[in-house]
Amino acid sequence: MSITVKDCLSLPSLSFGTVIAGKAGLDRIVSSISVLEFHDQDDATLDVFTPNELVLSAFYAFRHDAQKQCEAMEDLISTGAIALVLFYVGKVIPQVDETLIQTADKHDFPLIVLENNSYQVKYSDLISDIMEAIIRDSDFSQDFIRSTEKRLAQIPTELRTMENLLRVISNHYKCNLLLSGSSQVYFQVTYRPSSVWNDPDHFHQLFRYAPSGYQMVEDNGLRAYKMDFSYFENTRMTLYASCYNTQLDEKILTDMCSCVGFFFTIWGYSLDLQSPQTLLPLILKAEASAAKKYLWNSNIEFERISSLIVISSGNASLDALHHQIIQVFNEYHKFFLADKIDDHLVILTSIAFSKSLDYALYTDLWKLVESYNEKASFFMDTGSKEIASIKRTYTDYLKNEPALGKIFLNRRCWDIHDILLTQEVTALSKVNSKRTEYFYHIIDALRNDSDALLETLAAYLIDCDSKLNQTADMLYLHRNTVTYRLNKVKQLTNTNFTLMPVTYDFYMALAIWRYHNI
Repeated sequence: MSITVKDCLSLPSLSFGTVIAGKAGLDRIVSSISVLEFHDQDDATLDVFTPNELVLSAFYAFRHDAQKQCEAMEDLISTGAIALVLFYVGKVIPQVDETLIQTADKHDFPLIVLENNSYQVKYSDLISDIMEAIIRDSDFSQDFIRSTEKRLAQIPTELRTMENLLRVISNHYKCNLLLSGSSQVYFQVTYRPSSVWNDPDHFHQLFRYAPSGYQMVEDNGLRAYKMDFSYFENTRMTLYASCYNTQLDEKILTDMCSCVGFFFTIWGYSLDLQSPQTLLPLILKAEASAAKKYLWNSNIEFERISSLIVISSGNASLDALHHQIIQVFNEYHKFFLADKIDDHLVILTSIAFSKSLDYALYTDLWKLVESYNEKASFFMDTGSKEIASIKRTYTDYLKNEPALGKIFLNRRCWDIHDILLTQEVTALSKVNSKRTEYFYHIIDALRNDSDALLETLAAYLIDCDSKLNQTADMLYLHRNTVTYRLNKVKQLTNTNFTLMPVTYDFYMALAIWRYHNI
């Protein structure tokens, strides 16, 4: 058993709460509780992933700023929070803004409000009740492996990293962890707050002459543990742990190693250190230091893998497409690394459009994907200068892929500029400002016309790069019909949308219209 958000609602202090959004996330597991009363996007603590955390707040510091509230919720979600209890609604926040409700529903993030007769409930009441339930549950529940599997299922795709998996284990047992493999590749997390050393060299020296298997040593009150295990055709790895007050027996270390295996079995990522394909999950799913060490040991220069390609096969087989993509690269004698990650085909290579062969390779790859399946998509970024940049671009793409499909209805070849525009559209959609009012004014002026002006203008600006003949072909219309509709748009809006910067404003308005399926 594990305590869920729904279980917390039955506790005395939270029985006054009302779930007003994100009800689909009530089965998420709660393992800790925290308080947020300020929000600073530049705060380094926001980069710390704390899985399965329930957050309490009154949003006092930005009680009159709905945009800031939505930004705070988005950041909480990205750092592992699974629900928010909003205190003193009606007293601190006059009312919950609709945009905050929409943000919670979008992420299936339970938003629980305490108002009216619940003003007497204090933060300490909830903290005491919830932590008591969590501790009581952990005392009775011995199935740590099963509960960890459930928690991992709650982690968004873009946050499924080895460090975050180890962090789930570390938070449960209150210890530092170091996972070490061959080629000096390692992953580590530090339990907070902690002054316990977690240096890889210290671990290696401490257990240098220790036999294989489970070992424990104690030094000045510090306990250090080691467990060797294998996976994937006998690939050997070692898990180290250190703590002051926690006693970790052999069964606990064995359970930890079993949970580490979820990285490969549940999430499907490879850490076969004998294969160059291992570099992909190291870059995309681990800290940059691990990938840098692997590059160094494998004598692979970063310039050879600086271009990121992410391909979706639509409704078709990803394995068959993977095979065909490999054939294309081999025909061009081009170095590449490819693997199936997060239900996508991810490729690292080096493509420069200034080189004719590279551009021809790009064209052949895109045409292959386009003809493979009507819902297949192709994303490429050639601008990465470092490993962290590739990882950030990949994460941004996964987060924005659904919105990309909504905005670019008739185009499935995307690049970094499309991601940036999509991020701007989603950000604008969360706020009410004079600029967004202007965009909605454009939409309202055209939405009820019988000539489908919004559909025609969206195809013209977004899908066809303002090319008249291409728009006519796409919409199965005569060129003169498209011209008539575009002129009608100018008349209804009293604006020449073909001139910058008006063109950009109309483009953004149509992108917002598509994003919301208005």
